[in-house]
Amino acid sequence: MKKIIIITMGAVVALGSTVALAESKVNKSIILNKSVNKGNAAIAIGKDNAANVGSVAIKDSKVNKSIILNKSVNKGNAAIAIGKGNAANVGSVAIKDSKVNKSIILNKSVNKGNAAIAIGEDNSANVGSVEIK
Repeated sequence: MKKIIIITMGAVVALGSTVALAESKVNKSIILNKSVNKGNAAIAIGKDNAANVGSVAIKDSKVNKSIILNKSVNKGNAAIAIGKGNAANVGSVAIKDSKVNKSIILNKSVNKGNAAIAIGEDNSANVGSVEIK
């Protein structure tokens, strides 16, 4: 799984199979994940973990006047989270405990034969979806 995050003053541009931001301030920016994923597995075991393939995950952040775009093609992938407070995402946008203001969220993912599995307390399992908690 490749992950490249480029942060510049006033802008965040991210490319790779998964983009993850935690405790960040994103203002007037573009968060972009454009990826092709085939036959990958992301597994998180334990407390407060996440398993993501071809996804954008934002947690405990402030997003203002920004664009979040996930454009991924996913085939035969598995995301598995086992434990308390975990998430499993394939081709999804997941925003948790964050403040989103005047922003655009676009998830354009193509998914075939994928599995997202969450086992335990307060878990999520998403394929090709947008989840805001």
